[in-house]
Amino acid sequence: MKNKLAMIAISLFVGGAAGFSVPAIAQTPADSSASSAAFPDTPQNHWAYEAVQDLANKGLVKGYPDGKFLGNRSLSRYEFATVIDRLLQTIQDMKAAPEPAAVAPQVTQDDLNKIQVLVDTFQTQLNAIQDNVTQAQADIEALRQDVLDTKALANKAQATANASYGSGSNRKFSISGYIQARYLAADAGSYARFPNGAPAANSPFNGNYMQNGDRTSINVRRARIKFTGQVTPNTKYAIQLDVSGVANPAISTVDSSATGTSGVLSTSATAVSVREANFGYTFGDGSASQPTLTVGQFSNPFGYELSLSSASILSPERPLAFNEGGNGLFNTDDYIRGAQISYGPGSIHFTAAVANGNGFASTNTDRKFDQIYRLNYLSRNKVYGIGVSYDNGDVATANNTTSTTAPIPYLEGKRQLTGVDAQITLPSGPFVNAEYVSGPFEQLSYFTASSNNVKTTTTRSLGNKVEGYYAAAGYTFKPTGNHPLTLVYMYDVFKRSSSGPVSNSSYDDVNNGYGILYNLDKATRVRFWYEDPTKVAHAPGTTDPPKIGLFTTELQVKF
Repeated sequence: MKNKLAMIAISLFVGGAAGFSVPAIAQTPADSSASSAAFPDTPQNHWAYEAVQDLANKGLVKGYPDGKFLGNRSLSRYEFATVIDRLLQTIQDMKAAPEPAAVAPQVTQDDLNKIQVLVDTFQTQLNAIQDNVTQAQADIEALRQDVLDTKALANKAQATANASYGSGSNRKFSISGYIQARYLAADAGSYARFPNGAPAANSPFNGNYMQNGDRTSINVRRARIKFTGQVTPNTKYAIQLDVSGVANPAISTVDSSATGTSGVLSTSATAVSVREANFGYTFGDGSASQPTLTVGQFSNPFGYELSLSSASILSPERPLAFNEGGNGLFNTDDYIRGAQISYGPGSIHFTAAVANGNGFASTNTDRKFDQIYRLNYLSRNKVYGIGVSYDNGDVATANNTTSTTAPIPYLEGKRQLTGVDAQITLPSGPFVNAEYVSGPFEQLSYFTASSNNVKTTTTRSLGNKVEGYYAAAGYTFKPTGNHPLTLVYMYDVFKRSSSGPVSNSSYDDVNNGYGILYNLDKATRVRFWYEDPTKVAHAPGTTDPPKIGLFTTELQVKF
């Protein structure tokens, strides 16, 4: 032990600079097997090699960040005092360790006397080191408090941001939406069918008429803004405004082959309409595993296509049988007023709703409620989806009378529609979407060539049934990139009277659609679409209307 202490004094002055350095490699007794490689700049034939190794093994000296000992470097008194401080701690650890009775103590009084001389000599430096350690601990505690204070300020700022404008589902006030600007051009020679400045009907294009039927036009199809927020962990809300770039015409009086009434186009419309105004309450802890009750005006949950945002559909307008226009199955019914309960903790999702039978455009004038149900499955990787839907409601028809003085009770036409849908979207790019709907729908609509306008019978068409379907297939190049390119073909069929007393194939619409969609960036998309009709619905016995193709170029910005 005495010999080792003597070597300590020698080695401290020769190579002690390593004792104070910031360690990159710290040798402890447990690391003794690797100590020979601890200081590569100390050769084994050096007279102080064993002492340096011994000090390293005991943890009294540590290497520089590059692993070297730098034994020829001058040693400062503070560095030497640091080594003494480590030596004292090592002695304390050795004295505190239990020893077998037969083994003599490792530290003698003579050893301690020699160390005491060193301690007395470097007492000033040892005190300074202790003061530095104490100050360092105080600085660390102050830094910790600063971090806590900064975190508290950040949380407060986040809470303030959550109550203001921003993005994210957990904010109390978030804004999203989209704008669609379009250029429309009918086939050459068909301008008479699309008079400039005179919308033809409250309908999407079906081969002979379309909403805002200007022959060649640039317009804003839709500007939509939505406000959403999470008020509490259980309650959220949504308000959506639709600012249309064109008038939203409606048929005020409609033609009926049964009654002979004439059709008149009404051009009065509201430029701004409320599409959504609802709140949702999620039971339990508010997580996705709990059911949610939604009350107010919300998206119709029937089927796949109808409930999609217009910013997400493939074609410029939804397929005819699943459209909110066209005097068809869901005219003004893409949003409904009522209440719904939805539950879907995993891949299976169920929704049940009761709503006014007149869509978002009016109150429940017939005093009856529609019931809408949907059950769908979406794989966890969102590759495969399938769903079934059912709508049990009514469609508005005119009062039936037996005489001018004794009207019979108001009778609504039945609307009992069953739908099935399926989607396949492979990560590599190919996709297929398909949907089918059929059932009683006791009202007829068709095209009349005399006025270039869609007509709807207002009397109840007892026993009439409809059928509609579409299939869309395509390929998306680089679907996960910033600029995906999609090529798509869509086949769209709507049979307005597939069976029943007045069934006739004249009431059928058939369209072929060809499209290219390309993202300029994550927010901006351009669409080129050509609609090619092969059948146009018209009254039986009348002249088959000409079939007019329509080219649409659309630029959409989504925010």
